[in-house]
Amino acid sequence: MGTKINLLSAVALPALAVGVGSFGITASSSATSLAQPVAEVASCAPANPCAAVNPCAAANPCAAKTPCAASNPCAANPCAGWSPASSTCYVPRLAAAKENNPCAATNPCTPNPCAANPCATANPCAAARATNPCATDNPCSANPCSPCGAMDVADITDEEAIAMWDCLIDEMRTSWGQSGNPSALSFDSWRSFSSSPYPSATHGSRYVMNYANDTGSGGYGAYEDVGTMPEGSILAKPSFTVDSSGRAAAGPLFLMEKMQSGFFAEANDWKYTMIMPNGSISGTSKGKGSANVEFCVACHMAAPDTDHLFFLPDEYRK
Repeated sequence: MGTKINLLSAVALPALAVGVGSFGITASSSATSLAQPVAEVASCAPANPCAAVNPCAAANPCAAKTPCAASNPCAANPCAGWSPASSTCYVPRLAAAKENNPCAATNPCTPNPCAANPCATANPCAAARATNPCATDNPCSANPCSPCGAMDVADITDEEAIAMWDCLIDEMRTSWGQSGNPSALSFDSWRSFSSSPYPSATHGSRYVMNYANDTGSGGYGAYEDVGTMPEGSILAKPSFTVDSSGRAAAGPLFLMEKMQSGFFAEANDWKYTMIMPNGSISGTSKGKGSANVEFCVACHMAAPDTDHLFFLPDEYRK
C-alpha cells in the first residue's frame, strides 16, 4: 500500500505553500481566521468552514435556517465532524497550480454561507427529497457539512486517487475506529470490489471504495444479479475528498449491515450507519441518530430489484 502518512489533528489547516514532487508539504504559513459570515473574507482563509470564527455558531443569524434539518447529520451542530485537510496528503499537480492563486474560490464561506438559503421559510427540501432524494439538483445539497452535499471536490486521475488513499488509510481507519464499531477497524481487510477510489455523486462526489465482509462478498460480487443478500452481510464505503488545491481529507465511513428478518422491513432489513471523520457516529438505523441516516435509507429504496443496493461503475469493478 506504500508509506502511510498521518492526518492533522482536528484543527484548521493553514494556507499551504507547496512544492511539486513527492506527496509532502515543503512549507506552510499560519492559518488565517475567517471573518463573521456577513462580512467579506479578508484574506486566504482555510477551506474548512468550521475553522476559527465558526459561521455556524449561535451568534450567526442564519443558524436557525439550517437546510434539510431532518435528514442532515450535522443538524445539531452544522459543523460537527468536519475533517481537517491533511498536512501531508495532497496532489502535487493541483497544489502547484494553486500556488499561483492560493485564494481562489475554494472557501465555502465566501462571501456568506447563509446567503440566499434555498431552504429558508417554506423549506422546499422535503418535497425534493421525497421525489428523488439523490437528485443532483436538490437545492438542499449545498450544505458544506452534509455527507451528501455539494463540496469543493477536485477531478483527479485514478493514479492520484490511489496515492491519496494509500496516504490517508491508516489514519482514517484509526479515526473511524474510535466509534467502537468493529467494522471501522476491519473493513479494509475485507474483499475490495473497486480497482481505485472513484467519485460518488450520491456521497457528495467524495472519492469512495467498496468493501464487503466474507458473508456478503459472494452476493455483492454478483452485482446486478445479487438477489437477496444473506443476514450478516456488511458493506463498507469509506470516503475522502481532494479539494481544488489538491489537499486530501477524510470523509465519513458509510456502512450497511443486513440484519435479521423484521429488523427494518421497509429497508429490506438493512441497518445504515454513518461514522464521521472524528470517530463520532452520526446515526444508525433503529438507534441513536437514526434520523441522520434517513437520507441513505430513502436513496437506497430506489433500488428494490437489487436488494436496495447500488453498484460501482463498470470501469472500477475488479
